[in-house]
Amino acid sequence: MGPATNTGRQYEIDVIKFLAIPFMICIHFYEQFGAFDFKNTLPNSIFRNIIEFVGGPLAAPVFMFSMGIGMIYSRSNTPGDLMKRGGKLLLAGYFLNFVRQTLPQLIGMALGIDSGIDVVGGLLCVDILPFAGMAFLSVGVMKKLGLSSRYICVVAFVLQAIGIWFTKIHMKPGVIRDLLGLLIPTGEWASFPLTLWLVYPTLGMVFGEFLIRCTNKDKAYVNIVICSSAFFASLTSGLICTGYDLRMIYALCGDSYYHQNVISVLWMTPIILVFLGACCLLLRRTSESLIGRFVSYCSANLNNIYIIQWLIIAYSVAISILLGIKKTRTPWIILTGAIAVMSASVLLSVPVAKIRKDKRRDRIYERYI
Repeated sequence: MGPATNTGRQYEIDVIKFLAIPFMICIHFYEQFGAFDFKNTLPNSIFRNIIEFVGGPLAAPVFMFSMGIGMIYSRSNTPGDLMKRGGKLLLAGYFLNFVRQTLPQLIGMALGIDSGIDVVGGLLCVDILPFAGMAFLSVGVMKKLGLSSRYICVVAFVLQAIGIWFTKIHMKPGVIRDLLGLLIPTGEWASFPLTLWLVYPTLGMVFGEFLIRCTNKDKAYVNIVICSSAFFASLTSGLICTGYDLRMIYALCGDSYYHQNVISVLWMTPIILVFLGACCLLLRRTSESLIGRFVSYCSANLNNIYIIQWLIIAYSVAISILLGIKKTRTPWIILTGAIAVMSASVLLSVPVAKIRKDKRRDRIYERYI
């Protein structure tokens, strides 16, 4: 490989992460407050198709792909650093599960209100933070074994094939099943099992290795957009001609979105690359503007915003249950609610970021006194 010539923070990565935040919040709000049959019915309206699409390929896969790029660009990317970060993210995920799900359930039970949700399952839910923790841990172990990014990516595809096989196995509810959800799809509480989703951060790592050595980003992204668009169009046409329902790739129905497979990855990855290339080519001049600084802030504080938005949504759901407020099918109510959650989450992240910055500065100061 050639030398790393394109180092430093890459603004287009900040942009796609920033744009994925409202998409993520929209899909979360839609899931929690929408009166739709997510388990048995594919999206059957323009609104449902749009929101499930932007909340599909343009949300979690974008975050995971960007996470993989970050593993390459980070100065703290030794196997030990990666495993340490993985452990912290795993603990943060379980802490979030307790605060957003278990605690409200316990309060409800004390008030004589039965949510009908498995308390243990909610606590051990494998959402994106536990997955991120497992991804950092597994990549750290594989780097410790001397595997390159490309070989790690190959291992991820092999793991996905194993994970797809496990979708056919049905386990009895319980702690063991929920803990195994970190690795394989074991039920409703395993949204992002490692085997099915590790391909995205590892593909991001491979792309990061290319990007950090890229000498002409504009030319590279033009080629990426053209090639990715052609591949996506060809694949989509082929799937449609064979009678494949594209909604099965991004829709929430029947866990089709959460049970990623090779077709899903091949269809979503060019979408991510086109999205990334378009952001670089169209928005690179905004990097030094007020908007650019806001985008970079949100990207750098993504974890804080993610945790805060879930807390707002979770406790809003609890309050709506207490007040007897029914779920809605009205698009403008769902979109307005999502915008409100987005705004509140970003605002509340500011004091949190300041506290963390002050603590970090204090630790640095203590090293030199």
